[in-house]
Amino acid sequence: MNVLKKSMWYSILAIACAGFILLASGFYKAIMVTTMDSPQSSSADPITQTPEDSTHSSKSPNTIQLLILGDSVAKGTGDEKSKGFSNYLPENFKNNTSKEILVQNAGIDGLESLGLLEQLQSQRLEKVIINSDVIVISIGGNDIRRILSLNTLEKEDEFNVRLNSYQSNLKLIFKELRRTNPNSIIVFLGLYNPYERATSLEDARLLNTWNYNTQQLIEEDRNTLFIPTHDLLKYNLARYIAQDGLHPNSAGYQALSNRISKSVESILTGL
Repeated sequence: MNVLKKSMWYSILAIACAGFILLASGFYKAIMVTTMDSPQSSSADPITQTPEDSTHSSKSPNTIQLLILGDSVAKGTGDEKSKGFSNYLPENFKNNTSKEILVQNAGIDGLESLGLLEQLQSQRLEKVIINSDVIVISIGGNDIRRILSLNTLEKEDEFNVRLNSYQSNLKLIFKELRRTNPNSIIVFLGLYNPYERATSLEDARLLNTWNYNTQQLIEEDRNTLFIPTHDLLKYNLARYIAQDGLHPNSAGYQALSNRISKSVESILTGL
């Protein structure tokens, strides 16, 4: 009798275990199905949308898209009102168009021409460039600044090396821009000298040579405007240069923006 009871007990226990295993298996499968169907369960990293990514490949005909590229001047550094080209250019452009002006500023403090080239080659800005009607570029100031402290004998040789490197980078920069957008208007800012009062005749000659060679190179592109800045700031350093002694201040950025807008006003009416 005891043997029979034990046998029955073992049978019940075995059936219960089997049932539990079956139930657990079904519950696990149900979880897996639910998880795979859920849109929040992807194992891939979530996509972080940057301002560049948010730009669609098709733009509104009622907007003019402005892209600002380059160094700290492009970024607006030195403006005590924290406006810079990003604010002053749209204000001026509105005088020549009824369209909405949309601005993307990708300026970076300390950027040299090689850095701008690498930024473009990374293709992070490709969608923005595709949609840009006007591209404003400020680059080259940091390329040439490194040679200003050299003595006269070293300076000439180093200048030629830096200028050749800069021009090579500039050609590739334009190649990247035109590969992405062959029709945008490119506005290229020449260099100014914030140290005009303490500059030697030799340094002034080198800066003029740099600007002249730059202008000759970029004007090979039919949709590019070279905007001189040296003459505008040369006689107005006290009014237009920030307290850091290097960048334009608010008045300086406004003066430069006025010159740019006057140069492109006829173009804006056709956009």
